[in-house]
Amino acid sequence: MSVMYWHERKPYYFAVLVVFFIMSLTFYLRGLPLRTFWSSFLFGATVLAVFGSYDYYRFFRRHKERINQVVPSVSLRPETAAEKDMLTLLGEQKAYYEDKLFRVRQFDENLTEVVSMWSHQMKVPLSVLDLMGQTKEFTIDELREQTFQLENYLDMLLYYLRLNNEQTDYRFSKVQLRPLVQALVRKFAPLFIKKGLRVAVDGDAIWITDEKWLSFALEQIVSNAVKYTEKGQVGIHMTPTSIQVRDTGIGILKEDLPRLFEHGFTGYNGRRDKKATGLGFFLAKEVADRLSLTIRVDSEIDKGTTVTIKRMEEKRHS
Repeated sequence: MSVMYWHERKPYYFAVLVVFFIMSLTFYLRGLPLRTFWSSFLFGATVLAVFGSYDYYRFFRRHKERINQVVPSVSLRPETAAEKDMLTLLGEQKAYYEDKLFRVRQFDENLTEVVSMWSHQMKVPLSVLDLMGQTKEFTIDELREQTFQLENYLDMLLYYLRLNNEQTDYRFSKVQLRPLVQALVRKFAPLFIKKGLRVAVDGDAIWITDEKWLSFALEQIVSNAVKYTEKGQVGIHMTPTSIQVRDTGIGILKEDLPRLFEHGFTGYNGRRDKKATGLGFFLAKEVADRLSLTIRVDSEIDKGTTVTIKRMEEKRHS
């Protein structure tokens, strides 16, 4: 209240101070008796204090009246059991909408960060394509690689937006895992070939899940496996209870593992690789939670990483 009053009356008080300053300067330059100046100063200050106190009282009363007009004061003391139940219900609704508002604000902050990282990553393949167009020196494989990166980044942003949309529907059906995994391997085949990596796919199973979202979660894991593996192989093993993606890449630091699924966390490898967004594992974990799946990551430096997706049924029996 005091801050609001000061902001509204600040110009007037500054004007009074300027007047007092001019008066004191006039008395000093003309050599007038200072006793007369101090008498007038004290009189003026007293009048200003009285007027200011009255003005603040009026401001406070007027502000309170306006608040009461907008939000009238209501006694919330329940007198009957029905009123008590109603107040309990209102409290629950208030908590629900406060939590919803908090989630909206958090999503807005996260989205701003995601779009910032996404736009930064998109600049890399776009710059390469622009350079190719200027020099006209490129191969079809190089062109496909850059468009592949653009497509991946665009899909990541679109899936992120859908993931946080309340209207997103999940269609659960019987999904055969081997064809799904083979389609992912074909998608990343150019990168496997470019790096000279072997791919091993074994096992098969039928899960009741959402095929599109499970494929997206696996895509993030396979993408990381290819990105951080320079030699050796990437293996995908499927059983009725789990899917394992193993690579022989550089591995993940032990201290980075607990934070691996946090939003925007890149860890040591991400900081070393400037192309990392810190969204792959985060999105995979978000999707897994919605599909009633769990994700576990085991890794050793310079030996490789194993990511295991398990069904909740297997978790309860273990």
